[in-house]
Amino acid sequence: MFISSSTAASAPLGLAQTDRLGQVSYRPPKPFAIVSATVLGLPGIAMVVLYMFPDLQTTTRQVAMWSSFIPYGIASWAAAALVLAFAGRGGGRLFTLIPLTGLLVNAVVLVPYVDPTNTAPAGTQPTLRVMALNLHYGQADTAALLAEAQRIQPDVLILTEFTDQAQSVLTDPAWQQLLPYHLGTTGRASRGRWDGDSAGTQVLSTTPLTEVGHTTGTGATNLAVSLTVNGHALTLIAAHPMNPVRGRVEGWLSDAEAVTQLAQRFEGQPLVLAGDLNSVPEHVTFRRLISATGLHQTEQGWQPTYPADRMVPLITIDHVLASSDFRTVSVHRFRVADTDHLGNVVELAQS
Repeated sequence: MFISSSTAASAPLGLAQTDRLGQVSYRPPKPFAIVSATVLGLPGIAMVVLYMFPDLQTTTRQVAMWSSFIPYGIASWAAAALVLAFAGRGGGRLFTLIPLTGLLVNAVVLVPYVDPTNTAPAGTQPTLRVMALNLHYGQADTAALLAEAQRIQPDVLILTEFTDQAQSVLTDPAWQQLLPYHLGTTGRASRGRWDGDSAGTQVLSTTPLTEVGHTTGTGATNLAVSLTVNGHALTLIAAHPMNPVRGRVEGWLSDAEAVTQLAQRFEGQPLVLAGDLNSVPEHVTFRRLISATGLHQTEQGWQPTYPADRMVPLITIDHVLASSDFRTVSVHRFRVADTDHLGNVVELAQS
């Protein structure tokens, strides 16, 4: 016996419905599938909430840490959608629209990674080549770094977590020939993998540097210098605010605010800010920096930088930001042994 269309339309939710040929035309997912999809989707829900209400990221250092993974909420929504798609039949697959909507909302966070607005036209010649690396308490292989720098030929090199262990960068004749000018501070050498001074920051350059500002009361040196490269005058800020995990959320916020205020001093001038910002683009600290200064990301595409020593890098906390005077010509990462960060190389064209 066939079920009439009117009878099928009034069948209770949760029961399969058949069409005139006796085939199932509607079957909602079973309760187990709905529960499974809900569990799979919870991380995605959490990531969307943390992105839409960024002040929640500052509640604890654990929440701040998990906020680093907001883009990965997309995988959570996708998994939930797949479970519902396979569990339902016919019109019952409409249940997948719920996690798919969440996926689209979560995907909004990826827009800055693919925004071509600040990309230079093909064939544009760079006027500034910036290289930056966190030395992991000065433990990075400086010989390998020198080889990389000789290959890249940067105009300026920013080194955070600079300690006595990396002192050869300032004294080796090969370094002095490549980047003869430097300004910054040096932290104490580490006594173990995680026992070191992260406060040191050095800026090395092919042209003379003049200090024009720095932060006070921050966990590391955040230094502003002026220089002229290829006939273009600019200000460069080497930044390394505190991270929220090993430090405190309060220190993370205050350091980030100090860097923001330092950058605001140079509003309207050609400005590049580079270093280990200890914030992903979705973090409240990063978003406040961008909003307050008008700087833009120079990154192109999804290129995580940390952690680089134990697994595939998962998050992007090392950045090169620039004012509207600059367009991105190219971006790539490089790897040096004995540091937990990938390095940045960004070529910029200054108008």
